[in-house]
Amino acid sequence: MAKPVFLTNDPLTRKKWAKDLFPLVLKNIEGNELIGSSADSIIQMRTELAKGEGDQITFGIRLPLTQEGIVGDDTVEGNEEKLRFRNFKMTIEELNLAVDTGGKMDEQRIPYDLMQEGKDGLQYRWSDILSDQIFAHLCGDSTYKIAGKVFAQAPLEPDTNHIIVCNDGTATALDSSHEAGLGFLDRMKQQAEVPVSESTGYRIRPIMVNGKKMYRVILHNFVFDRLRADVNAGAWGDMLRSAQKLGVPNVEFEYNGMLVSKSERIRSTTTGEYRNVLLGAQAACIAWGGAGESKSTTMAFVPYTRDAERYVMIRGGGILGVKATRFVTGSNADSTGEDYGKIVGLSYATRLGS
Repeated sequence: MAKPVFLTNDPLTRKKWAKDLFPLVLKNIEGNELIGSSADSIIQMRTELAKGEGDQITFGIRLPLTQEGIVGDDTVEGNEEKLRFRNFKMTIEELNLAVDTGGKMDEQRIPYDLMQEGKDGLQYRWSDILSDQIFAHLCGDSTYKIAGKVFAQAPLEPDTNHIIVCNDGTATALDSSHEAGLGFLDRMKQQAEVPVSESTGYRIRPIMVNGKKMYRVILHNFVFDRLRADVNAGAWGDMLRSAQKLGVPNVEFEYNGMLVSKSERIRSTTTGEYRNVLLGAQAACIAWGGAGESKSTTMAFVPYTRDAERYVMIRGGGILGVKATRFVTGSNADSTGEDYGKIVGLSYATRLGS
């Protein structure tokens, strides 16, 4: 008869499991393909392992160049455009999830299957919470909280130059006359490319996909399904095939330089009204501090006991923050600034058949 496999509760084991937990959590975040370390990522990720609970992380974001060019024999030297950066600050805070395995300790050993189940449970729950947090900041839902508390920093509502309402309705009174069609997507893209206030606002920088400039658009499932029902089958098939050729994960269709997907995590602060988003490069940032038991681990994975070391608990912890990229621009009177990499599009939708 095979003997059960056990895992010792020593620091090296905990360190290994903590290292394993971080990439698994990232892999399972909804929209993980949007996250990357470069300035061309839609969500730029920073890992500042020397930082801890309550710290601010500051880094520079390069602004787009505006030089028209130096023509013919005109002098180059002395006419260079200076690179411009804006400091972007965000706060990170500790978040812990913990589970009770229901298992007993036996000479400082923990049954492997309970550790695995605990790790799997923490992994998926962490991914759920991070996914919700990211979408709350992208959609600008200032009501979002974790366990009833503002976490790290509250999401900011979209500024007036980076939000549009379908069919020019008001943000507080949408109905079935404000359902999204392809024209609504066109309006979102136009506002991204041609700011309402060109003297103070930034054009939203597209991402490059196979040498083509693209934006990512995420619609709520109800909005997506209503739009699909209104597009003729031939045109819909063309848009599906166009997306398939590009080979980008989690994209449903491509239309007019927009890669469109759907998510039930798109925020709704009023019944039937959804905050769909168009995203460009550096629309948001996610930053991690050092929560592990060593400088090389981003997350903590810590088994501990209760009742005189009879029962085993597991804590999975991280120090992090999410924030949509935003800057005060020109004469903008709003002290919270303007969104740098996203447009929020409000539209109305209900479940099909209702």
